[in-house]
Amino acid sequence: MKLFDIKRQAGHYLAVLKWMLGSYYQREKQAFWLIQVLMGLSVGLGLMWLLGILAGLNHLNDSQYLQAFKFAFLFDFFNLPLWAWLGILSAAGLLSAGAMFLSFHLGVKSIIRYQVNVLHQLLETINQKDQFEWLSVVDEEPRKKTHRIIKMSVQMTGLVVRRLVRMLIPLMTFVVAFMALIKLDGRLLLNLVPLALVYLIALYYINRHAARNQVKLTGVADKANKQMGVVVDDMLYQNKPFDAEVIKDINQSDYRKFSKLRYRRRLVEIHVVWVNTLFLVLGSALIVLDFGTKISNQSIDWMHLILFLVALRYAANGLQQMASATVAFSRFLPESEMVYQILNIKHRQQPDNISGLVFYFDSRNAVESLLPQILRQQYGVKNCVLLENIESLQAETDNNNPDPLWVYAIRPVLFKQTVKLHQDKISAVICRIGSQIQRYDDVADFLKNFNPQQILKQSKQNDSDYDDEMY
Repeated sequence: MKLFDIKRQAGHYLAVLKWMLGSYYQREKQAFWLIQVLMGLSVGLGLMWLLGILAGLNHLNDSQYLQAFKFAFLFDFFNLPLWAWLGILSAAGLLSAGAMFLSFHLGVKSIIRYQVNVLHQLLETINQKDQFEWLSVVDEEPRKKTHRIIKMSVQMTGLVVRRLVRMLIPLMTFVVAFMALIKLDGRLLLNLVPLALVYLIALYYINRHAARNQVKLTGVADKANKQMGVVVDDMLYQNKPFDAEVIKDINQSDYRKFSKLRYRRRLVEIHVVWVNTLFLVLGSALIVLDFGTKISNQSIDWMHLILFLVALRYAANGLQQMASATVAFSRFLPESEMVYQILNIKHRQQPDNISGLVFYFDSRNAVESLLPQILRQQYGVKNCVLLENIESLQAETDNNNPDPLWVYAIRPVLFKQTVKLHQDKISAVICRIGSQIQRYDDVADFLKNFNPQQILKQSKQNDSDYDDEMY
């Protein structure tokens, strides 16, 4: 891929990311900051509990240990009865868990409000008769893709935004923990640089794999749905017995490929946890090994080692949460991108109209009511009428309308009959069969090649229920 294309693609992804976070923050500003406060409290109280337990155990082992920190309140605090300071620290740990639970609860409510707001914007956009540019996003399958965007893509966008919103505190945690690692032992931290580079490379490939896997899954889901629909109907209506031929049909279908891609999608975040765990385990081993080499030279400051490992654990945990959020963004980018494109579609210059009387056929039965907008969006058509609504073609062409007349239809038999009847008046015939568009400037050529029965048969084969779960 050329460098220019990479930059343009990266710029587009950043635009989608900016829109997602900006649109959420604009509407849910109060909830956003409340979530950050609760997450910050959870991290702070959790750290207080963990470090407090470590300090308390060291104090029980060596009553002079805390004097090195030169904080009188620590000495006074751990001189309290064991049950007292342990109870206070445990309460801090419980409050940490409670704050995190509350942040999740408020976050879900906030995201649902955001999703509903995005849903309202989408419905308002597609309901406006003069707003037709959005059709370019769903051009191949307007009705099916619109249903998918409304019923699934909005939810996926909400899930991604929820993960992105929760990245701020993990980022701050990572930065603070990283600074603590440098302060504790910057030289020791250098041992982790090669391992960190491998970690980042692994995360890059996981993100890339997540995006590509989702695109492949979307492409194969519909095909697998139709193939399995035929098998299920044959069994349901007992058109054929369950035998080796049916098993062969299943094995030759895309069902296995679809299942494999779907499981891969669910395993992406597990891969992030796995890579993070490997980094933490190997990194800890390198640190302990480095400390172990000092045994023959000097005594080991085990508390120093423990604090370094704690800081490393917090840094790794923050990095893992950020990585999981970026993977979620990559994984569901194709879905969020469609929502972004519809709500941020750019108005484009209309193409030149084809002059004269034009007959247009579309084999997609589900888009009849959208055809005026589709024709306007694709060809700049301003004057069009449904074939079945025409009482007199002569009257329609003689109504002194300055714009060319387009006659559109979705019934192939009637369409061909009408074209044959009025072929001397038609300047062009345009047919869309599935995703293929064919223009005939010679009407006789159209009449020779257009086969209504074949189109009806193909439409019947393609008429299958839409299953959201296949995605």
